[in-house]
Amino acid sequence: MTFFPSDSVLLTIGGFSLHWYAVTLIVGIVLAYLYMGTILKTHGYETDVADEILIMCLIGGLIGGRLVWVITHFEQYQRYLPYIFAIGDGGYDILGCMLGIIVMVRFYVHRRNMTFLRTLDVVLPATVLFAAITRIGRAIGTTTVWYTVLIDLIGFGLLHFAIRPYHDGDRRGDLAVISVLWMGLSRLLALIFHWDTYADKVLLVCILVELLAIGAYVMIHRQRPKKPIILFDLDGTIMDSKEMVIHCFSYLFKKYSDISLFTPEVQQEVFGPELKVAMAKLFPEQDPDQLVEEYRKYQSSFSWSDEVSLFPNVKSTLDTLWKSGYILGIVSSRMTASCESWMRQLDLSYCFQTILGRDLYGSPKPKPDGIIYAGVRLKKGHDSCIYIGDNASDIEAAKAAGVYAIAYMSDIKKKDALIKAEPNKIITDMADLLEIVQEDHDWSYEKK
Repeated sequence: MTFFPSDSVLLTIGGFSLHWYAVTLIVGIVLAYLYMGTILKTHGYETDVADEILIMCLIGGLIGGRLVWVITHFEQYQRYLPYIFAIGDGGYDILGCMLGIIVMVRFYVHRRNMTFLRTLDVVLPATVLFAAITRIGRAIGTTTVWYTVLIDLIGFGLLHFAIRPYHDGDRRGDLAVISVLWMGLSRLLALIFHWDTYADKVLLVCILVELLAIGAYVMIHRQRPKKPIILFDLDGTIMDSKEMVIHCFSYLFKKYSDISLFTPEVQQEVFGPELKVAMAKLFPEQDPDQLVEEYRKYQSSFSWSDEVSLFPNVKSTLDTLWKSGYILGIVSSRMTASCESWMRQLDLSYCFQTILGRDLYGSPKPKPDGIIYAGVRLKKGHDSCIYIGDNASDIEAAKAAGVYAIAYMSDIKKKDALIKAEPNKIITDMADLLEIVQEDHDWSYEKK
């Protein structure tokens, strides 16, 4: 039996022939999968998402590519219709594959609350890479196909290295549209210069796909990006709880250590890391879990109304955003019950559609778990999201989730650490957020 027609056979065993095209097809799938997985990870997605998208792409590419191939070569297949289903003959059109992939991705992202265009900006450049690698197998037997391989590789290089989406005026979907346009151009050149006999009947398909891509580009750029979800850290971002925190740690230093060791420099270190991590570092001879429990019990035993307040312009900013229809949430290292209690005391509960404390999500910041779970809980995903925090760990969490990262510098002593964390923006007044959300770009960390 023979799979994947090609002019170059790699090996033959009995009646089985393995062609170079089959080998490069597998290599192309693997490289495209690895590329998708790498980019999706920067968007805050785990490997299982890349696995699922690969399956959807294989299904969509197989159906779409085969369908367009059969339509463009129907005069051959109409003589013996059952041969339409002989999928091992290698008859697939790459533009049809792309169209099939787009349909399947649309179905997939709806179920996962992912952004369609952001996902296509990952998948379709990977498809260009796949096409280039796969055609190497045919180029080994048909040397003119090397020209098409070279053009496809140049296209992938431009998509990955030269074109930078998510800047002001750019849009999600640009990489996807350019991928389709480039592949259409590649097939047209192969047809015009007779580089590839498989491109001999693609003229109408190329024209149609190019027109669709241009239309999609125009539509994408006519629309403003949708409003992002806006998530906030709590302590040091919305409410000034510094004196309360220092007082509680002072209690522990007096009981388990020496209060003279709790210097201003050490006091600065308790802000940012997870409570358990801070306890383990500051009190190495004590059980950190027991100290965390004691810390929380001590804090809940007092009324701290005189020590805790909102930062300037926080109330008015949150109220304006809420009235403007933004979805707001809190992702904090504080326990959920404590977060909710403080929001009631500070009369801010009405603003937030979700409040997540450390007890409701997996790993603490700088891991992105809390931000990602907030998107799941809101049934909106995290592809269009802003996260605002006052510590480097907040910015690292936002970056790991692939969301737009804003550092709120409530303490000048944190300036160097925040700059080093490389947020998208640094603000010193929460009112500045009202200006930022009016900017004309999509809301993810790629925007730099």
